[in-house]
Amino acid sequence: MPPNPNPNPKRRRRLACLVAACLTTLLTTACDGDAQDPKPRSSPTPTPTLGTTKDLRTCEDGDCTVEVREGDVIPFGESVRAPDLTIDAIGPTGVDLRLSGKGTTSTFSGQSPDRGGGVSTYNGTYFRVLEIRDDTAVLRIKPNGL
Repeated sequence: MPPNPNPNPKRRRRLACLVAACLTTLLTTACDGDAQDPKPRSSPTPTPTLGTTKDLRTCEDGDCTVEVREGDVIPFGESVRAPDLTIDAIGPTGVDLRLSGKGTTSTFSGQSPDRGGGVSTYNGTYFRVLEIRDDTAVLRIKPNGL
């Protein structure tokens, strides 16, 4: 039997109440309060990488995890076959690194943790960008691989 195209008023009222209750439930539970809270949720603050230092001299042997700022220069000792490392830029597109010494300059632009790990190599010393936080970055420097 096909449905009645003109239900009685009592049935129509029950159907309207049922639809209203379903919509109210859907709107209040599916949004989890987001509709009433227009302010954006802040992203969590990243925690510092374990073993990170701000002392650039700890990198003299080419094995460190260090927090750097734009303009910082990391001097390497004789055991590292790489010239000094300069942090040229830190921004949303990544970190720009420059190795420059006697008669040589190498640049690594846009190094970022989300682009292939941000790993660069120079004479067996590896440079990886682990994190970028506003105007600082965390680098992992290690001889003979990471």
